[in-house]
Amino acid sequence: MDSEDGLQLVQSVPGFKTRGMLICVSGPSGVGKGTVIAQLKEIMPGLAHSVSLTTRSPRPGEVDGKDYYFCTKERFEELLEEDAILEHDIYVGNYYGTPRQAIEEKVSEGQDVIMDVTVPGSLAILYKYEQACSIFLLPPSLSVLRERLEKRGTETSDIVNSRLLKAVDEVEMASKFDYIVINQDKRKAAEEIRHIIYAEKLRQARRSGIEQMILKR
Repeated sequence: MDSEDGLQLVQSVPGFKTRGMLICVSGPSGVGKGTVIAQLKEIMPGLAHSVSLTTRSPRPGEVDGKDYYFCTKERFEELLEEDAILEHDIYVGNYYGTPRQAIEEKVSEGQDVIMDVTVPGSLAILYKYEQACSIFLLPPSLSVLRERLEKRGTETSDIVNSRLLKAVDEVEMASKFDYIVINQDKRKAAEEIRHIIYAEKLRQARRSGIEQMILKR
């Protein structure tokens, strides 16, 4: 697999600066968003990853500040009142959200940021940032999704069933997203997202004014 940072393959014009791009990756619980994003960052190391905030307990192996920022429900609600959360959602009884300041700083500096967010979270970001790119990650089938959820071994059968019921509703919202990627294999899914990012960075709307700069040279 090509390990070159794909962001460098998009040609730029000296002196022409653009804001960073937000890439929102959503999909049902257990579809493998975190795994695919980790794979993507291996082949695109210049891509920043937004770390979400959640009130759920850490799973075995998860590291605070790397996988998620973990906090109490009370602290999360304080941050909501302070308008410090860009978007948030309640999923299976827990809050999930995106800290606002870090995202806005990276985008204003021209850095592209990939986000692992819930389906409503992506839609909320698209409402605020029209140029955000939204990608829906699908499982090959619901039976595969069930296998992945059960393989975690961290949740009761009732919670697994709740997540599957939620997944049906979420999959039906895939048409609201710009792109759909099926996660049959994490490497292939990451490659497909990489190509999406290439194409999105070449959109005229993201390079508005570049033609005038070239004509003046």
